[in-house]
Amino acid sequence: MMGMERVLSIGERLQKLLTDAEAEAKAKITEAQSAADEKITAAQREAARKKAMAQRGTGIDELLKEEEKKAEKEAKKILKDYEAKAEALKDVPEDKMKEAIETVMKEVLPQ
Repeated sequence: MMGMERVLSIGERLQKLLTDAEAEAKAKITEAQSAADEKITAAQREAARKKAMAQRGTGIDELLKEEEKKAEKEAKKILKDYEAKAEALKDVPEDKMKEAIETVMKEVLPQ
C-alpha cells in the first residue's frame, strides 16, 4: 500500500510542475503580447502624428530633416562598408591581383 501512495505523490508533484510551467508560459505569452501591442500603438501614434503634420503642411520641414538624417546615416554605413572592402582588397597579394586582372582582360578583350 505504501508504494501506491508514493506513486500518487509523484503524480501530484508532476501535475503541479506541469501546471506551474503552463502558468509561466501563459504569463510570458501575455507579457510578449502586451509588449507587441505597445509597440504597435506607438508606431500607429507616430504615423498619425506624421500624417497630421503633413496634412497641416507644418511638419514637412521636420519630416524632410528626419529623412535626410536617415539617408545620411545609411550613406555613412555604406561608405564604411566600402572602406572595409577596399581595405580588404589591399591585403590581396599583388601577384594574385595581376593574375585576376589578366584573366579579366583575356575574357573581355578578343585576342
